[in-house]
Amino acid sequence: MSVSSEKAFDLLPSFTEIYDKLDINTFRENLAKETEGKTNISKKLVGIDLFKYILKNSPKVKEEVFEIVSVFEEKTIEEVKEQSFMLTINTLRKIFTDTETTDFLGLAMQLDTPKA
Repeated sequence: MSVSSEKAFDLLPSFTEIYDKLDINTFRENLAKETEGKTNISKKLVGIDLFKYILKNSPKVKEEVFEIVSVFEEKTIEEVKEQSFMLTINTLRKIFTDTETTDFLGLAMQLDTPKA
């Protein structure tokens, strides 16, 4: 799954809304505390943890999730809403476990990391 520049720019507003609505900054800080001192933390595992956190809080960001999936699948939001739930979840899983995407999201999350 490759993220073109066009798709990345289309995704930024939805990711920003999810980031704000779910207070991902606090989630990220708590995850950093939990993994402090550990040396083998993969970006893929962090992506999976973020995916699980978003799923747990999905009612708060349902529309943004539909928007993200629609960009990745190159479908309309209405088509995504009508497709099978498992297809939507599978696309989300791919997004949050894809190395290129997690690098992109990781960079975005690092940009606002508070300095000690």
